[in-house]
Amino acid sequence: MGRLSKTAVDNHITQNPRKIYHLVVTIWVVLFFTVMSGIVAVDLQRAEKKFTDHAGMHYQQANDRVHINESVLEGFAAMVSTSNSHDRTRIRSYARKMLRQYPHIFKFEIVEKVADDKLDSFSEYYRRNFYPDFEVKAFGYESDRQWQAVKEVPYHLLIVFMEPTTPDSRELLGLDVGSNEFLLQSLQQSEREGRLVSTHPINLVQGHLAYLLHRPIPEPGNGDPPPYSRSGAQGGFVNLVVRADTLLDSGGHLLPGMRELLYHPSFDSADPEGHLHMVDTAKAGWLESRLFPRLSMSRSLDTKSQPFVLRIDQQLGWSIISWGKLGLTLLIAGITFAVVMVYARLYYRNEMQRAETAVRLFHLANHDSLTGLANRNLLNDRLSHAISQTARQKGKLAVLFLDLEEFKTVNDTYGHDAGDGVLRRAAERLRACVRAGDTIARLGGDEFILVLENIEGQEDIDHVVDKIKSGFEQPFNVNSHSIVLGINIGSAVYPENGTDMETLIACADARMYEDKRSNQKTAASRSATLPTSRRLLPCV
Repeated sequence: MGRLSKTAVDNHITQNPRKIYHLVVTIWVVLFFTVMSGIVAVDLQRAEKKFTDHAGMHYQQANDRVHINESVLEGFAAMVSTSNSHDRTRIRSYARKMLRQYPHIFKFEIVEKVADDKLDSFSEYYRRNFYPDFEVKAFGYESDRQWQAVKEVPYHLLIVFMEPTTPDSRELLGLDVGSNEFLLQSLQQSEREGRLVSTHPINLVQGHLAYLLHRPIPEPGNGDPPPYSRSGAQGGFVNLVVRADTLLDSGGHLLPGMRELLYHPSFDSADPEGHLHMVDTAKAGWLESRLFPRLSMSRSLDTKSQPFVLRIDQQLGWSIISWGKLGLTLLIAGITFAVVMVYARLYYRNEMQRAETAVRLFHLANHDSLTGLANRNLLNDRLSHAISQTARQKGKLAVLFLDLEEFKTVNDTYGHDAGDGVLRRAAERLRACVRAGDTIARLGGDEFILVLENIEGQEDIDHVVDKIKSGFEQPFNVNSHSIVLGINIGSAVYPENGTDMETLIACADARMYEDKRSNQKTAASRSATLPTSRRLLPCV
């Protein structure tokens, strides 16, 4: 038990403080990253909510404006249907009121459908009643975007009214919008289905990106002829020209990393030909695109006449992080770590002192204070352990009982200080004569016990005994005195001489006395043959 206890104490000194430091650092790191992750998670949730609110607000804005377009155009169609063709003042007043109220509407137009064989009489009618310089013309929206000659077709779709009419836009009067295929198709669809239809995005003559929303002029409900019949036209349409960039507010309304796109559903979202509105903020960096999620929303507007798709994307980045909170957290974490490490160091120091005290007490309780050898307590523990282990291995061990010759004479002649010095040097010589794993114990006075484990037989014991006796032939130099001492040794072997600790020690003690008597007889016979001066114990 003694040997195991000493090992446990040593391990406690070397390993326990390291575990404390590792535990403290691990707990701190886990808590630190948990708090930091929590802050980032809250920031992400806040960014997602902000994105959702922003996307919903812009979707509602676009939806409201396209519904306004429908309502305004329906009102304009009703106004035109119930007005005399010569009463342009009333129609223009309505258009101007709507333009003031809804700035996103660019222009009101009236288009009349005229057969090719009535084109001259139609032009004469408008020159005589409204526009002296009225002239039928064509424009290549889809080709060279230049004025072109009017082609012979079954019928023409001519602009006969617009509001506002500016010097730049006046030249559009008499324009045959049917000369362009995509405009002709949407007008035919509107006429065929009798409802509002929007065109693909177009670049106006003035350069603005826009689209046209049109519908046929309804028949008057009072049985009167339609207003366009006075000019010889076979049908008519009302148009609303809407600038595409006004459906959504732009500039300063997008979140960092956001891209907002409104496009016509007949086109792919990546095809710029179908784009009505697009605003893109600065793109996120390579690292941001890998660390942060990308949010996206895509919805069609809630209208059949203008079923545009609004797509909003946002690549989240560093801007969503609450750097102030993270900085404060880092500062608190640093202070906390410093405090915890100071506490761990103090705890470690106390543990070291306690462990050292335990080792010192253990050593005092199990070792001889003079020689540092094992005392009787530790001897009992080690010998019992050695016997148990030898029994399991079916091996042998030896117990040697040692006694110094004439040690009392040393104390009487030179004093107890010299005697203590001889005992300390004797212990050193014994250590040099045995293996590191063997046990040397001092029972008290000048008596010692050696436990030799894992021996083969008597030859191993004799080898150790001869080595010890040879070592003790040299004098001990203590306090300027050279002192020669002999040593008596008795041995017992497990299991031949006993199987328990008491029996083995008793047997070795008895044999030590036999060796002592033999040595005394030898010394007596030797001294009888020597001169008187040679019989003294000390040698100088």
